[in-house]
Amino acid sequence: MTPAEIHAYIVERMPEAVTGFDGEAAQPAILVDRESLLELALFLRDDEALRFDRLLVISGIDWEGYDENGKGKHRKIAQYEEDGKPGDPGAPGTGDLGLIWFLHSMDHRHAITLKARMPRDDAHVPSVSPVWPTASWLERETFDFYGIDFTGHADLRRILLPEDWEGHPLLKDYAMPARYHDVPLEGLPLAAREDREGAQ
Repeated sequence: MTPAEIHAYIVERMPEAVTGFDGEAAQPAILVDRESLLELALFLRDDEALRFDRLLVISGIDWEGYDENGKGKHRKIAQYEEDGKPGDPGAPGTGDLGLIWFLHSMDHRHAITLKARMPRDDAHVPSVSPVWPTASWLERETFDFYGIDFTGHADLRRILLPEDWEGHPLLKDYAMPARYHDVPLEGLPLAAREDREGAQ
């Protein structure tokens, strides 16, 4: 099935789970109601005509700087300054967060993308790890970097950063720490640090 055919098939059977369809995107996406996500995931996996048995990737999105349609100039993530000190991320973000799930069917050789958008101050979706076990690791990574809560996840904690790390680094309003456990965190290249240390 094509993405448009998959969208029409789902709308006919689970209209409450679908809020739209972006057929013009490079990877056409079905826009989904996040509260219906777990029920939809089960349907996508188990329906004989769909059989989406593989979840390939989950990607987080920070819509800060974009309008409701995803248009406009985005806000850049703060960088380290030339002296190696963390840059100012500016005012706290107010833009929505989002998620994308990339699904594939081994049986039917078709694929689809699901997309959900949510308020920044209410960023949660049901975990789909009971449906696709690979989601367990992918959801932890997304939580680690975006702070999105996957309700029902059996072990939602950081996976790449230390447990006591503060904040979520892929948010565009993330304030980079200057120190971690009294260790200075600098954005200087190694050669610049060595030159500075050699001059002391």
